[in-house]
Amino acid sequence: MKKSLLIVVFIIFMLSACKYSTPPEMLMGNWYVASVKANGHEMINDYLDANTRYLIFKEEGSYQVGLLDTTREKSWMIKPDKNELVMMNGSPFDDIKTWSVKASDELVYLTDKRNHFRITLNRKAKLPKIEIADPNALVGKWVLDKVTVNGYNNTDKYAFPNRWILLSDNGKFYNGSEKGDQNVGYWEANSSLTKVDFFAQKDQDESFISFNIANNTLWYEKETDNYDQPQVRVYFKKK
Repeated sequence: MKKSLLIVVFIIFMLSACKYSTPPEMLMGNWYVASVKANGHEMINDYLDANTRYLIFKEEGSYQVGLLDTTREKSWMIKPDKNELVMMNGSPFDDIKTWSVKASDELVYLTDKRNHFRITLNRKAKLPKIEIADPNALVGKWVLDKVTVNGYNNTDKYAFPNRWILLSDNGKFYNGSEKGDQNVGYWEANSSLTKVDFFAQKDQDESFISFNIANNTLWYEKETDNYDQPQVRVYFKKK
């Protein structure tokens, strides 16, 4: 009995003495950023959007931040003895390059040296398809598709049923209804192609309205400071 107990204790001791290490193979592949916590607070929307919420680590040592990013001149490496990931060209989280890693086959935790950030990654077998992968795909006429109130279709009650937006390839936009042009200004898509900003003047820093890009539509939500007001979203589709 004592001998069996000693064997069990010895095995436990040996297992506890084994040093945890992270081989590069555990990080290779596609990862979805599930959480970005800074000092315990969820901050993912401050750092990422729908198209940048992915990290792809290639076998040849390059990496990609987001679906539209290029792996060119971006290199990564693992230091297995230190359990450290080094993103040599920076990360989307305050450009921090070195991260402590705790990884399994389907889940990765990243923390910076100051323990300010805690990043959670979930493995993805396939990356989602991007409907609009080029700003030129936005050029053209967009017409009102639907209007939702608290998620329900209320298009038939909308005051401007024939409203349209024309995005020109020279950076100008025109919008109006069957009565003719109402506004002329400038438009610009962000680098991850998740948003279109509209400006009254070409050199303005702040847009007067922004539309989201999702599922081959442009949509915006009417802003309100009153929590009791209904959530109204207006969707446009390309003609």
